[in-house]
Amino acid sequence: MSHDLLIPLIIAFPLAGFLITAVIGRRLGANAFWIPVGAVVLSWLVAMLVVVAALTGAEPYGEHGYGVTLWTWIPAGALDITAGFFVDSLTAALLIVVTTIGMLVHVYSIGYMAHDPGRWRFFAYLNLFMVSMLLLVLADSWLVLFVAWELVGLCSYLLIGFWYRKRSAAEASKKAFIVNRVGDVGFILGLIAIFVNTGTLNIRDSIDVLTSETLVAFPIPVALVALLLFAGAVGKSAQFPLHVWLPDAMEGPTPVSALIHAATMVNAGVYMVARANPIFASAPDVMVVVAGIGIFTAILAASIAMTQTDIKRVLAYSTLSQLGYMFASLGVGAFTAAIFHLMTHGFFKGLLFLGSGSVIHAVHEEQDMRRMGGLAKKIPHTYWTMLIGAVAISGIPPLAGFFSKDEILGEAFKLGFTWVWAIGIVVAVMTAFYMFRLIGLTFWGESRVDPAVEPKIHESPRTMTVPLWLLAIPSLVLGVLLTWPGPPLGPLLGLDGTGPLHTWLHGVFEPGLELLGHHESEFALLGIDGVLIAVSVAVALAGMLLAWRLFGVEIGPFRGAQRPEQVKALTARVPGLYRASVNKWWFDDLNHVIFVVIGGFSARAAAWFDSHVVDGIVNGIGTVTRRSGGGLSQIQTGRVQNYALGIALGLIVMAGSYLVIVGR
Repeated sequence: MSHDLLIPLIIAFPLAGFLITAVIGRRLGANAFWIPVGAVVLSWLVAMLVVVAALTGAEPYGEHGYGVTLWTWIPAGALDITAGFFVDSLTAALLIVVTTIGMLVHVYSIGYMAHDPGRWRFFAYLNLFMVSMLLLVLADSWLVLFVAWELVGLCSYLLIGFWYRKRSAAEASKKAFIVNRVGDVGFILGLIAIFVNTGTLNIRDSIDVLTSETLVAFPIPVALVALLLFAGAVGKSAQFPLHVWLPDAMEGPTPVSALIHAATMVNAGVYMVARANPIFASAPDVMVVVAGIGIFTAILAASIAMTQTDIKRVLAYSTLSQLGYMFASLGVGAFTAAIFHLMTHGFFKGLLFLGSGSVIHAVHEEQDMRRMGGLAKKIPHTYWTMLIGAVAISGIPPLAGFFSKDEILGEAFKLGFTWVWAIGIVVAVMTAFYMFRLIGLTFWGESRVDPAVEPKIHESPRTMTVPLWLLAIPSLVLGVLLTWPGPPLGPLLGLDGTGPLHTWLHGVFEPGLELLGHHESEFALLGIDGVLIAVSVAVALAGMLLAWRLFGVEIGPFRGAQRPEQVKALTARVPGLYRASVNKWWFDDLNHVIFVVIGGFSARAAAWFDSHVVDGIVNGIGTVTRRSGGGLSQIQTGRVQNYALGIALGLIVMAGSYLVIVGR
């Protein structure tokens, strides 16, 4: 089959699934999920055919990718925009993550949403979410990408607020939608700037023009273009200061959380910056801003995750922190490492979120970890898969997170961003600690589950546990698969080579790297690289052991047990930091004061000024004019003799006045 047909089919299947389910899903009742799930499975199969061809450089993709033009969308003089798709190795990497995790989330949702009366609507929204993200990564035009960008925001609004009768869910969906619009203002201004500078909105053509001409030749500086694009990424990928919407997105069903955090929405900003890497490389100062915002978000979110008690919120702040790693990597110029971490993070974070949903399902919708405990033996499939995810995100070899996280930190150090590396090391300690705090409070120790719920605890059905194990497999081996036979494991066995991911993405990121004047390197377990790896693994193990000592269990001669008194004593030593972490550094309160209290007062004051002053002046002028006219209308009788009398009296007054003045 021609790839001109295969590529559009990736989107066509879930789009058809959405339309059919939206129209007749209610009538299908309990069986409505078969259409959207089947559509996503077909999309995954087609996507894998495209991915294999793109990554192997088969015809027609070759080394530089392949584009499909569907039709001319906007033929308006200089603005000539086509609707089309483009697939290269970067697109293929995102297709692996989006379609695979999206498919598993759909399957998982069969069990999770089994008793929800509106699940036909839920599956329709899931299909639409897949359409929007697939359109985003396949887009060949900035305008098509922007349409997908906004469609992703709409889907997040619909799914976060799926249980719209629940006030907190409705408010969370509105918060996500509004906060994202703030970043999108910058993004659309960036697209306008690209068109002003280049005369085109084709992604590849505009990047070529922006990075091949002399910078002073552009009406709008390239640095400003990069900043505006980054503003959109800050909103979509929930970076400081627009990070506040993502934790509240937990109000939606857990499969939605997994899809947003692992496969779709939050990855959009990382992908967009990576796609536009030559634009950012042309503005090194902006890249420092990207790195700074990213690593600050990483440590900020990690500090909040340390004290949260809602299992899904811990994972939400973990996502913020890991996205911060990705943006820090993009900012230092380690583009491949950022996409590497996007891929590994997608699988183990999807695993952790779906695992948390399985926990919540087992304990009858309880999300507070303080009311869990002792679940390891009762839901073993959930426990072991979540334990794999926790080890992976902590960066312990040979699991996937070790390879991608340590490549980010190693590249930051070797490229001269020692401050990014140092903060990243601190974040690594915190990540291992709060993830094993989560495991300890949820699965280890004595049960704190409601006695009425305790006898009803049960493992989730296979539709939920099978996706967990399927996500656990790449969480275990993906790092090795994407780096073998290259460093860091290859040299240990005397092998000398380059990992497949670096080979695939080299051509995509080569223009940006050349503009920066450096080249990414892979880890070699020699010299400074070995030291960096050892430090990173050591601090991760330290964080794990500390959490195990405070929230763990006794294993043979190793003493670990839950010590609530010791935890309270430790937090009492830093009461200020503890309160700040529990209260999320008061960002929600600050936003409430600025935008609700002060903003509301300003809006009310402006409304009063408008109604009383502006409207008062306009209405007053109208009233005076109307009353004056009303008074003058009294002398308009229509009788000629009255007018003649008036003229005569006027002449007498004028003549009399003249004689008086002359007589003086």
